[in-house]
Amino acid sequence: MTDLPHLLPDPQTSRQRATGLRRKVGLLLLVISTAVLLLSVAIGQRIMRDLTTDLSLRLAVAEAELTREKIQALVGRELAMAQRFAGLSALVDWLLKEQEAPARTRFLAEAAGFRQAFADQSYFVIHHRTLAYYYADPKSPSARYRYTLDPTKGDDKWYFSTMDHAIPYTLNVNPDATLKVTNLWINVQVRNAAGIPLGLVGTGMQLDGFLKTMLAPRSAGAMSFIVDAQGRIVAHPDPERIEYGAMGKHDSSRTVFSELSEDLDRETLATTLAETRRRGTDVNPLQVATLSGTRMMALAHLPELGWTVVSSVNPAAAGILSADIVNLALVGGAMILILVILTLTIGFDRLVLRPLQMLTESARRIAMGRYETRLQSSRNDEIGALSRAFDSMASQVQSHTRELEQRVAERTRELQATHTQLTDTHRQLTESIRYASLIQRVILPDRQLSERLRGQYFVVWHPRDVVGGDFYLYRERSEGCLFGVIDCAGHGVPGAFMTMIAHAALERAILEQDWSNPAALLESADRAVRTMMPDTKRLERLATSMDIGLCYVEWESRKVHFAGAHIDLFTARGTEVGYIRGDRGGINDRRSRSFTCRTVDLEPGTVFYLVTDGILDQSGGERGLPFGRTGFENWIQAHCGLPLTAQEKALATSLEEYRGTHPQRDDITILAFCFDSSSPAFPEETVS
Repeated sequence: MTDLPHLLPDPQTSRQRATGLRRKVGLLLLVISTAVLLLSVAIGQRIMRDLTTDLSLRLAVAEAELTREKIQALVGRELAMAQRFAGLSALVDWLLKEQEAPARTRFLAEAAGFRQAFADQSYFVIHHRTLAYYYADPKSPSARYRYTLDPTKGDDKWYFSTMDHAIPYTLNVNPDATLKVTNLWINVQVRNAAGIPLGLVGTGMQLDGFLKTMLAPRSAGAMSFIVDAQGRIVAHPDPERIEYGAMGKHDSSRTVFSELSEDLDRETLATTLAETRRRGTDVNPLQVATLSGTRMMALAHLPELGWTVVSSVNPAAAGILSADIVNLALVGGAMILILVILTLTIGFDRLVLRPLQMLTESARRIAMGRYETRLQSSRNDEIGALSRAFDSMASQVQSHTRELEQRVAERTRELQATHTQLTDTHRQLTESIRYASLIQRVILPDRQLSERLRGQYFVVWHPRDVVGGDFYLYRERSEGCLFGVIDCAGHGVPGAFMTMIAHAALERAILEQDWSNPAALLESADRAVRTMMPDTKRLERLATSMDIGLCYVEWESRKVHFAGAHIDLFTARGTEVGYIRGDRGGINDRRSRSFTCRTVDLEPGTVFYLVTDGILDQSGGERGLPFGRTGFENWIQAHCGLPLTAQEKALATSLEEYRGTHPQRDDITILAFCFDSSSPAFPEETVS
């Protein structure tokens, strides 16, 4: 026992060690605080510059993206309308027959609806042969001759520069002195099949309204404008900086490069502009030095319009960060840091250093997952409370772990049962829809066509879902045969139910009416559908209309009688492609209407096509535009010389390639038929 005192720590030594540790800790904290304070000031200034630059670039990117989306929404709609306007057959006829009153009257009738649909309710037409300029607006709803373009006038050079190249469409900002307007003009070329120009059509939007809507600054120091492929400014919040009539000019001083102060920045901006146009959807930020100071820019391309949106942010004027706030934060941080260091220095020894070793060891064991470890501290201060909290935490974690394991097991069993139930339900629904598809196929006349039709035919029937709202029919008797395609509103299960109603209505019409008058069949079917559909308020909010095209081939007279409810009949003989327009109203529209029967001669080898709007409205191609009537007519022109079996395969391939990654938008049905000289309509004794 005499040696035991030597094993205990010397109280004086312990106090000296404690005093030295406190002095070392205090000195260390003072040195650290001074270094951190100085470093914080330097880093804070750098962070402020970098943060201002980064936020300015982000603001420029956001401004560019937002401006691009707004322009795409407005100008993209106007461009699509102008392209559809340029595809009017009545327009082509008038461009070819400018002085003929019937052609002009027909065009004006069809153009009236387009004028009201354009944002400015105006359109223009330029005849390439006579260079006559016609313009229609709310003050003059019908297109009226305004003036004749002159290739020697500088104000008209834009037109001849545009028509020198077979570009589908262009956009140009230009003042028109005769019309006394300054517009953003959307120009769409009209050319014949050989590529010969017929004229230029389009619409315009008032420049003041466009700039106010699209390019009005939304925040201080931020500005957006639009440039073309050569960097010429075609739209700017300041009209004085716009290069008007850029299409007809080769040299320009009003470009995005004219504001830059460094040649290197001009090269960088030109490279970024080219890269942005190449990549299409990306927004590319960059920092440049301008004559007015450093600017953060972002470039966003509009592929459909050939424009690039340039958003410029002045970091100093944008007020991204306030220097006063940053300085206040630095001063406040320094004061808090000093106060914390003093507090830590004073209380470090009593509150932390002494019990730290024992507490650290105990906490280490608990951190390793040994929850059975208990500190069992008798201290009445915070460290003691912390020790007891550790004990309580370990006990609760151990209990909760067992409880969670039990709950996870129970939940897993419940999820497995739910998954099994959902799997059974999905299987039942899938089987029901497949069965419904089999039932729907019963009404399709595939067997009658293959066994009884003595001509050629092919059918492309692609429901968007397993079942759909399209179907086709074929009926035959000794006097002739009846073909038809039907497009009911909706698709999927609702569309399939509508086909049942349409099928019943047509069967009733076929029994009651003379087949040689398809218009009477449509009117009878319209009455039948209206009788079947209940007249309720709820039904008024649902689409229950139907588009139907019917063709009756009469053997004796060798005539084809056609009537269409919102469906046209396309024809092809040799290399000549045409169509017979159906009535624009549908079955079960808001009001009853009569339909028109049109008759054409049935000649050997003539192919007739009945199509629903599913293929015409299908999006695809590089720009995601609809296949359209023109696209279908071009396809017929390219493939009409093939047998119908080969046409069927070619059409399926062409449609799949055009659609690409775009989803199918609607049910698609195409029914084509033709009769050669050996068919019933052409008896051998009549063939010489």
